[in-house]
Amino acid sequence: MPIDPYAALNAMLRAEVTRFSPPVRQTEPAASPKDTATAVEAESEPQQSAPADSAA
Repeated sequence: MPIDPYAALNAMLRAEVTRFSPPVRQTEPAASPKDTATAVEAESEPQQSAPADSAA
């Protein structure tokens, strides 16, 4: 059976594009709402609570 030149060219181009493109960012699967809130808090910058007396 003869090889389809267009299919071969398409496969070759797809391989080259995959080789030179940046890696795809992997996202974590959706978690329960409680876990999501904890993860968002962990990724954000730590909150510094101001003392109650500091009304400068």
